[in-house]
Amino acid sequence: MPIAYKSSINKDVSYIVWEITETEDELLRHLNLNDEEKADLASVKIAPKRLEWLGARTALKFLVKEIGQFYIYKDQFGKPHLKDTPIGISVSHAKGFGAAAINLQGEVGIDIETERAQIHRIAHKFLHESEATWASGDGEKLTKIWTAKEALYKLHGRTQLIFAEQLVISDFTSAREVQGMILEKGHKSTYKLRHEVLDNMHLCCAY
Repeated sequence: MPIAYKSSINKDVSYIVWEITETEDELLRHLNLNDEEKADLASVKIAPKRLEWLGARTALKFLVKEIGQFYIYKDQFGKPHLKDTPIGISVSHAKGFGAAAINLQGEVGIDIETERAQIHRIAHKFLHESEATWASGDGEKLTKIWTAKEALYKLHGRTQLIFAEQLVISDFTSAREVQGMILEKGHKSTYKLRHEVLDNMHLCCAY
């Protein structure tokens, strides 16, 4: 059972990172997808990405094992939901790993990213002016911010957001858990962000 990492933030919010060692057929047999989910998988054409898609679903299955068989549908904005339960879910994948998070009492978002040099070239597209004072030019911090904003974006899941203007992350320099804000139509929503570094991979869970 290749669970690479598992954590429970509190009694409601948990997440798992799954190291993908299985074949596609092995994961498919384990998941028992319905027709809607099979159609979603069929839209993924690249073999490693298909494995990552399945790995993220496998991680989710271990988080919601008390439900038994479960099925996922996507709403009009593409956000995934579990059918017939209010449990909030989110999935992510990167380079041979899948990840999933659940929140028994609300929304949740998760993202995993590997640290890459290209982050510097796109920093201007997602870095808020308040974040530039503590993260500009630092690849690790920029990756943390990008991962956190992706997690917040997935939690929000409804409309397009401008990363550099509407998503704001508190200073991650000396804290494992910080605050993230979504600024929308004159309204500010505040969420908690839990950050982990697993080897060269960054993980953030927003809840």
